[in-house]
Amino acid sequence: MDVEAVVEKKASKKATFLRTWGPAILAVVCALAINAALLGPFGSKIPDLSNDQEYTRRLGMERTEAVIKMEGDFEGDYARGKSFGPRNLSEEEGGVMEYTRRRHRVLKDYVHEDVADQFSTFGKVSVSLIYFAFWVFLMFPNWFLPIGRPGIALGGGIAMVVWRYVLLVSNHGPIFYAEDVIILEPLFLLFGLMLTTIYLEKMERGGLFDKLRDSLDDPVNWKRCAKIMTMSTLGSAAVMNDSIVLIFSGVVVDLCVRHKVANSLPYLLSLATTANTGSALTMTGNPQNILIVSLAYDDIRWLPFAGNMVLPVLAASLINAVMLFAYYSTELFPGSSGALENCGILFTGNRTPEMLAQEHAYYARQAAQKEGQEEVSSGWSMWSIIQIVIILTFLVFFACGFDVSVVSISAGCLLMCIAAYKREHYDPRPENTDYDAEGNPLPPKKTYDLDGNEIQPEEEELVTESETTLTEVDYGLLMLFIGQFILIGSFNDTGVPQEFFRLTMGSCSQQMTAVPCLYWFVLIITILSNIASNVPVVQMLAATFPYATPYDWLQVSFSATVAGNLTMLGSAANMIVAFQAAKVGDRTFTSERHAPFGIPSTIVSLYAGTFLLATFHFIPECSEKLERCEGQANYCEDCVWDPSKGNDDQE
Repeated sequence: MDVEAVVEKKASKKATFLRTWGPAILAVVCALAINAALLGPFGSKIPDLSNDQEYTRRLGMERTEAVIKMEGDFEGDYARGKSFGPRNLSEEEGGVMEYTRRRHRVLKDYVHEDVADQFSTFGKVSVSLIYFAFWVFLMFPNWFLPIGRPGIALGGGIAMVVWRYVLLVSNHGPIFYAEDVIILEPLFLLFGLMLTTIYLEKMERGGLFDKLRDSLDDPVNWKRCAKIMTMSTLGSAAVMNDSIVLIFSGVVVDLCVRHKVANSLPYLLSLATTANTGSALTMTGNPQNILIVSLAYDDIRWLPFAGNMVLPVLAASLINAVMLFAYYSTELFPGSSGALENCGILFTGNRTPEMLAQEHAYYARQAAQKEGQEEVSSGWSMWSIIQIVIILTFLVFFACGFDVSVVSISAGCLLMCIAAYKREHYDPRPENTDYDAEGNPLPPKKTYDLDGNEIQPEEEELVTESETTLTEVDYGLLMLFIGQFILIGSFNDTGVPQEFFRLTMGSCSQQMTAVPCLYWFVLIITILSNIASNVPVVQMLAATFPYATPYDWLQVSFSATVAGNLTMLGSAANMIVAFQAAKVGDRTFTSERHAPFGIPSTIVSLYAGTFLLATFHFIPECSEKLERCEGQANYCEDCVWDPSKGNDDQE
């Protein structure tokens, strides 16, 4: 009898509705109650703008008007394209005002071009309905025809392009440039990471990839889950969350198969949720953080970013881990009688009889496998060392600020060339000898031409990489993101997300990160990030609030990143985990199973991290480029804007 399978079968009992959705409902109610207490049921407690906030707002408006009146630099702007160049320009180059003009052009023309006024009401409503229809299809693909998410997304993108053309010719909407809303950098990065991952896995048996898999293995369920969470958190902060989940999704599923786990959802959730949370730590942890740092008005450096994010990310990670252990205690602590015994298992090393049975079965199986198989060297071969050198070089180039897409594709191509060389010169040739029924080798068959002359066999050609490993790249995953980009881009053109932000924020829109508006603001960002995606939300905020302070952007970064854990569509990392797991036959990671844990975990982590970031931060709450920080020309403690003079008086 398989002890592990019996234990898992006992653990997997059907949960009641209250057990499944109770924590999510409670978290939503608590979040609304907190905001109602801070803002009043209908926003009656929202304070008016302070003199300082009003002065900063007016100063920003004045600067925008000034840069609009500046003469353009056609040749320079054409050469820079979608980039506005360095932030710190010399006086000869135009200083802060020239930098502001360049950035204003990029924000207006490329980052977020507002064409909402060119839609009719019918156009806005119809595009929104198409978007939400396919949003539901993508969220719950098993409810409809078995097309799969890539096919649904691509079909939605094509449908949106066709409908936008219909709106154009019927004068209900503007022209739609689908190629402009497809963000190429994430696609290049994803392709490079897939290429790199495939060659790390396929190059050598017992190599680097197998050693990574073995390092996460453990006979104890909760320890195996904790190892996955630790690796995912640290790896996402160091590299990028998408790359971590792409590399380790297959590893986690393989570990679940190895241990005959009946429910792999806790392990896949631990990978996806901690990858999102951990990526909030650094400015290179995810695409929206990279975008924030590039679009912010003021400089945001790597160390200050990470230093301010340490406490929020640490708190969010611990909350997520505790809630995961509590929510899936039956699967992770088989045989435990409840929370108190779980704590004893965690902190004192206790074992239940079921856990001991799993350990004994694990070690017995390992011993049996070693007896029946030839021993694989546990050391580092030449090929493993080459892989490590390439990966370390990749990380160094990444840390030095080189384009991550170029670096990842270059690493994948280099590994491809090395794998092809290894196959040609080092790997044994495939054996094509035929054998009879008794196992004796048969002589090769001879062929003759019409004159009776023997035809010599041609030299066998080696199978190429294009015929083998390159076919394992998940091109369907690329199609999924292309379709989503088109759908989201068209929906954002309507101005519905922007209008939703304005209506829901109300009077808080000009004091987003000030208490009491802060907690409502991060909740709205979380909702928008799951409806319209976090990268377009960041672009919208950059264009709407061009002079947001570094502290404002850190709050946006944290909320937009943690928002990825709310629903399946909230983060690209979630989609990658689901797609990679389904590719190897594991379809447990679905929207219906993700949401009951994702909603409460996200809300609690979001509010705890937001509170810590608001309380303990050292990044400026003022804009140095607007000269609003202490000691600068426009600094004053309680300024009152004088519209007639265009300056301030002291109250």
